[in-house]
Amino acid sequence: MSDRKTNLQRFASEKAFHDAKYSGDDLYPLHYKANPTLHVYQRMKAVMGDIRDKHLLEYGCGEGWTTCDLAQSGALVQAFDISEQGVVNTRAALNKAQLSGRCTVRQMAAEQLDYPEESFDLAVGFAILHHLDVDKALDALYRVLRPGGRAIFAEPLGTNPVINLYRRMTPQYRTPDEAPLVLKEVRLQAKRFGGFEHHECYFAALVSIAMLYVPVVRKAFGPLNRALCRFDDWFLPKAGPLRNLAWYSIIVLRK
Repeated sequence: MSDRKTNLQRFASEKAFHDAKYSGDDLYPLHYKANPTLHVYQRMKAVMGDIRDKHLLEYGCGEGWTTCDLAQSGALVQAFDISEQGVVNTRAALNKAQLSGRCTVRQMAAEQLDYPEESFDLAVGFAILHHLDVDKALDALYRVLRPGGRAIFAEPLGTNPVINLYRRMTPQYRTPDEAPLVLKEVRLQAKRFGGFEHHECYFAALVSIAMLYVPVVRKAFGPLNRALCRFDDWFLPKAGPLRNLAWYSIIVLRK
């Protein structure tokens, strides 16, 4: 099978799944109703630093709430999604927030970026890289980043056996081609970048996620989750190989 045919099949599969998801189909696990990845996004924003007036490329704009937040933070945003429905939702969210003037939204695949070379100071994506052909996507990313530019992705890891068992038991929430990341593999795939670092989230705090599936203790999620996330923020940087058991990693690439 040719690379072109493989790419077209992957693109069609991802588009169909996410069009349905962003149209309101019930394709989110129960625990997402508690917005558990908000902490990951907040950590990601801290890593970004001051983004005012930065030319920023957002990967996988989806429902548009991250796009609005990035624009409200002062960035000049160009966003894209492979899902037509995601583009529609994001444009609607920007219009509602009166932010359309700070952001352009287009439909495209991350492996085939239609932007000029060296266009962006920063690229940002939340749970998108693991849906892509990583080698092709990083080649395209390198081309559009300016020298010294950074790319920051918050991505689920594929190295916790318990989480992997859960994924195998709930295939309805995933696309056929997605593959949570393995850090040592990403490091090799990103070798053309001048810098590579990563910051893990959600190790002990996974306990609070499990509690959401137990009605009698579900209400305790909020305070326990915040406490365990603070513990993880302290513990994981010094945890050595245990970091591979985290749910998410914030990956930073520098051109």
